[in-house]
Amino acid sequence: MFAMRYNTPMPAAPKKEKIVVIEGDSAFGQRIVDALKNEGYTSTLVTDGNTGLKVLYDTLPALVLVDVVLPGSDGYELIAKKHNDPILTKIPTFLLSTRGVPINMGKVAQGSVQEFILDLHADTTEIVKRINRTFGYPDSTDVSPVTNKKKIVWVEDDKLIGTILAKKLTASGFDLFHASNGDEALKYLATNVPDAIVLDLLMPGMNGFDILQKVKNDPRLKDVPAMILSNLNKQSDIDRARILGAKKFLVKAAASLDQIVEEVESLCN
Repeated sequence: MFAMRYNTPMPAAPKKEKIVVIEGDSAFGQRIVDALKNEGYTSTLVTDGNTGLKVLYDTLPALVLVDVVLPGSDGYELIAKKHNDPILTKIPTFLLSTRGVPINMGKVAQGSVQEFILDLHADTTEIVKRINRTFGYPDSTDVSPVTNKKKIVWVEDDKLIGTILAKKLTASGFDLFHASNGDEALKYLATNVPDAIVLDLLMPGMNGFDILQKVKNDPRLKDVPAMILSNLNKQSDIDRARILGAKKFLVKAAASLDQIVEEVESLCN
């Protein structure tokens, strides 16, 4: 009788970087720490802002992950204090919001945060991928090179949402062109035909409907599937999007980043 063997992922080779995770949700924080340990990092979990700042002074890590919602000093206060310290300010910072709390960009000093992770359903694999990219390590979760990437044009003027979703789409294997306004998008589309177009509805200058109408009037682009993203669930907007030829209409507040990526994937199929 032979014993059955199961293949389990081998831990990565040890890495020199130390990472501090300051996360108010201790269970989620521990999952991050475990994922980092499996990737070869040395990491420390702290669950409140006051202790977190002390740990940063004591350890001087290579990177810190900070939750927005923390007991004691919240994430914004901690980052502000860190940013104003001549030693701590050099430590790269990821700001996390994974419990449905929006990030208040007015409280984040320019240059104080390198990465924003805003996702109610954030998973540790994506966090580890971003950390590996920060330090220049290859992605250990990739088993084969991505070929024949789908080309997406994403038009969004909100810097925070645009940056976060652009990184999410790129990490999901899309070849992405991110435009911040209609003129920039149309200039790109004049010489490129993507696999799909994703349009924010409310933007200064041309709105999503204006861009969509121009796209559908262009013989080269009229068959490219398009999706409208809106902050509001107005039936009149949904009807107009359908009349203009949009395949999908999605309300941002009702969808996670993962759901938006899934909708983009289905748009391309």
